[in-house]
Amino acid sequence: MPQVDVVAFKTACHAVARSIRGTVAEVAPAGVTPNFHAALITAPGIRSSVLCHEVLPVVACAASPPQAGVPLTNFASPPAWADAFERGGFRLLDLDELSTPLATADTSELAEAELEQVRYWRPSTVGELMFNWWDWSRSFD
Repeated sequence: MPQVDVVAFKTACHAVARSIRGTVAEVAPAGVTPNFHAALITAPGIRSSVLCHEVLPVVACAASPPQAGVPLTNFASPPAWADAFERGGFRLLDLDELSTPLATADTSELAEAELEQVRYWRPSTVGELMFNWWDWSRSFD
């Protein structure tokens, strides 16, 4: 499965940070867990956590940096300056999309292995499904 290159995400983060006269304080790449890259962008009066899905070229904002193993429930509305991620080839996810209850979301295109993970981990929102700490190598047989 193709991966979103962490270098492409870092490049977009630096471009966004420059647009607000800020810096990228840190970038943590995806691994076995989590399934997302995470960056902290700072500028005067700004401290923003940005997440990038490991496979899909989508970006989300969080109210605070992710904590290892803790489900992500603190998604935030993207600030106006985050639109610059779209110029880097990423789709910016809004809070409504991430907060959509999984029970009402269309999951028909998920593979059986993904549905198995959903049944095991029981995410409540689309955001929790998309950005998580699940160990996908784990079998539930």
